[in-house]
Amino acid sequence: MDPELLQRFEPAEYFRGFLVEGIRPDGRTLRERRKARLQRSAFASAHGSSSVRLGESAAVAGVRAQVTEAVPELPPRGSIAVTLELPPLCSATFRDRNRSQALSTSLAAALTDILNSPQVFEPSQLDIREGEVFWVLHVHVVCLNFDGNAFDLCLLSALAALEDTLLPSLGDGESVKADEPGRLVAVSSDTVKPVFEGRQVKLLSRPLPVTFAQLPGDHWVLDPSAQEEELGASVSLCLVGSRWLVQHQGGTNTERFLGELMPLARSSVPDLNKLLDEASQAAPMED
Repeated sequence: MDPELLQRFEPAEYFRGFLVEGIRPDGRTLRERRKARLQRSAFASAHGSSSVRLGESAAVAGVRAQVTEAVPELPPRGSIAVTLELPPLCSATFRDRNRSQALSTSLAAALTDILNSPQVFEPSQLDIREGEVFWVLHVHVVCLNFDGNAFDLCLLSALAALEDTLLPSLGDGESVKADEPGRLVAVSSDTVKPVFEGRQVKLLSRPLPVTFAQLPGDHWVLDPSAQEEELGASVSLCLVGSRWLVQHQGGTNTERFLGELMPLARSSVPDLNKLLDEASQAAPMED
């Protein structure tokens, strides 16, 4: 059968022909990541931003810091809130609105939980007036092009944008504008004593994601493409502090995590840290 037809109608057989040689159709080995690129300060209209590419998958993230007053129904503390968009234009897969909504909702919830983990983030740094007024960091991630591995793509985007976030100094509006008493406004700390001193957002640790997919013949591959994810179960591991969290879709063998995938995940940590470290002075990404 013609290779293009085989890939379209019998993708499992198509992949088996490559896997026996220890490679994937895109030329990568089973344990090889796609080329990754990351840029901080991707746009100026946010308090922090980033853009990330994993092969053909691409996303941008922006952080909007919002001054929030405590209310009786909620804890009087700052936090990180993640929202996520997987629009139809990024992949034909997401023309199904229900599928797009389900994945974006579950991913946003997972990222919110991870980034607010006490091993990752100290909320007291967001206090403006303790117990009364604080910052809430709204992280919005938009997938521009999707070719698999949404978990790693979106978490790395959100993480890089948070590390890029600079909170502005705030002053009482009464000392800045007579018609705005009691309101907190952004000020220059050089001209007025601030109520809140501007600062860079700090993370206690980086939550680092590593995703695998199971291909025909029980081969597990790192950083799967969209087509690879369609062929079997997928597993996402995330280093949170000193512990690994595991999320999976489809049937998987837990012993495989400990015996094979976990060591591979650990070996990916230096490369992920390097990607984030080198992004601070990165030039704008080319199309």
